[in-house]
Amino acid sequence: RPAVAAAEDRASPPGPGPSPEGSANAAAAGGSEGEPAAPRQRGLVVYPHGGPHSNMGCEFIIGPALLALDGHQVLLVNYRGSTGFGGRALESLMGKVGRQDVDDVKRAVDLALSLVPGERPVFACGGSHGGFLSLHLMGQFPDVFAAAAVRNPVTDMATMLGATDIPDWIHAEAGFSGPPGLSRAADSGVVESPTAEQYGLALSMSPMAHVHKIRGKVLLLVGEADRRVPPYQSKQFFAAMRQLADEGSGAQVEMLSYKDHTHGLTETPRGEGDGLVNIAYFFRAA
Repeated sequence: RPAVAAAEDRASPPGPGPSPEGSANAAAAGGSEGEPAAPRQRGLVVYPHGGPHSNMGCEFIIGPALLALDGHQVLLVNYRGSTGFGGRALESLMGKVGRQDVDDVKRAVDLALSLVPGERPVFACGGSHGGFLSLHLMGQFPDVFAAAAVRNPVTDMATMLGATDIPDWIHAEAGFSGPPGLSRAADSGVVESPTAEQYGLALSMSPMAHVHKIRGKVLLLVGEADRRVPPYQSKQFFAAMRQLADEGSGAQVEMLSYKDHTHGLTETPRGEGDGLVNIAYFFRAA
């Protein structure tokens, strides 16, 4: 595939069929004498949730399910700051994004690798703040993570401040305090402009601060109508990675663009399904 593609202008990857690696459908169809065929073991995919103040519950989630069906081990992590563990745990993440949450996910990966021995590549996958964490893992631990597939990720909290429909989210997660920090003034209801120091802090907490260390592969899936995390967030990260690739860093990057799709990339079955299939094929080739 080309490095940048408009999803509506090209077909999804070819459907499952005879190939050296088999396919998810073939693995589920059954083996000899009617016994289910075990899927090929591929890699460990850590799948952090977005928000960051939400959680991974005990429910069917199509993305992780597809990757598990395709032979991956999938690790869902509720890092500190997730809902369901009390207010103190939730609020502990304020001002520590890009550090506390990243470290929690990395510790979960280390534990999973120790409990299930064997050589396998390690991948990351997520959307929004889950994409933020996945890109952080790629940059902060380049010797561990081989690839990441991310949907509408936050890549630079500093440049996102003036464009997102929830600027107060950045004020809260970056831990800005007092005027002009988390400052919806009672008399105006307006979030005040951050200082130069706060802009610098927001950048330091962002994946963009670590992009130069990435040595693996990244797939960006972008909703062109996203107002929560504007599409330029992915595009500036793509540009930075392309420059690194041109300099011989070993990094590789692809981007898929979905016209008229917003933050969840779920406006049409084509948008959601195409993204899931491309992520599966991306990890197969990583």
